[in-house]
Amino acid sequence: MTGDGATKQNYHDECFPQTFAVLQNHVDYLVHELDEAYIRMEDQSFISSVDEEDDDNSNSYPRLPLISRHNNTVRGILELVKRYLDGMTTSY
Repeated sequence: MTGDGATKQNYHDECFPQTFAVLQNHVDYLVHELDEAYIRMEDQSFISSVDEEDDDNSNSYPRLPLISRHNNTVRGILELVKRYLDGMTTSY
């Protein structure tokens, strides 16, 4: 396929809608999973302020504040990707 731009564009035109739909579903799935993980952590009273030290809580996992911050960062990135993909919807 080297140098055959028309064939490459034809493949792109044919496959892009399916690839785009799968990518959108994947991003939506990941955002949903992060939301569910946050709810599970919150329901089990594991989410605590980073500034709080709760030595009396034996249920508290010491890395959960770090995990929660990481998940929030990833969720923010996925929201940006989702907005970008939603913008692409109008052009295809």
